Amino acid sequence: MKTKTHIPFQELLMIVKQLSPTQKARLQEELAAESIPEPKKSRLTELLLNGPVFSDEQIKTIEDNRKSINQWRTKS
Repeated sequence: MKTKTHIPFQELLMIVKQLSPTQKARLQEELAAESIPEPKKSRLTELLLNGPVFSDEQIKTIEDNRKSINQWRTKS
């Protein structure tokens, strides 16, 4: 269970300075584990994420056209 408390930075700094060397090393490991950078996105991923998208109106038009084509194909 995590508890959130607001500790002023200077007070937190004083607390960290009072830690033993082994506790400081453990704290440093914990902080390093949390700050693992996310993998760099490839150019293709960037292109796809920033590319154009259909509006709701365009999607509705496409759906209507598909329905019409499917009805036309099933009529004999």
